[in-house]
Amino acid sequence: MLIEGSKGSLNVYVNDILTSSFPLSKKRNLKWYQDSAEKAMIVGMRNENIKLSTMIIVFHEVIELNYLKQINYKRMSSEDHQLLLMAVLSLIKLKQIEFDDYILMMNKKKKKSFIKKII
Repeated sequence: MLIEGSKGSLNVYVNDILTSSFPLSKKRNLKWYQDSAEKAMIVGMRNENIKLSTMIIVFHEVIELNYLKQINYKRMSSEDHQLLLMAVLSLIKLKQIEFDDYILMMNKKKKKSFIKKII
């Protein structure tokens, strides 16, 4: 399911299967989502004393578990979708995976305008 905002959508693909979709708007753009993922990583390292290598392993496991839910037609909660996006964006930030392999940004779908003919 694609969730579209006023500026389009941010779609997460895992192994070429659409796994999550997030709306893009003026406030919630790609930078906003990246900043949220970065803040979560910083909190994990500072407050929870989690090592970076451990975080990388956990992020990969989150992606794999959500992928398995998707292919087995299990319901994913909104928290699962958000956690998946955070994991993907964090691994992109850490240069563990490529942006183009997991993220697709789509502009807002343009609606057809109908022209009324005057007879």
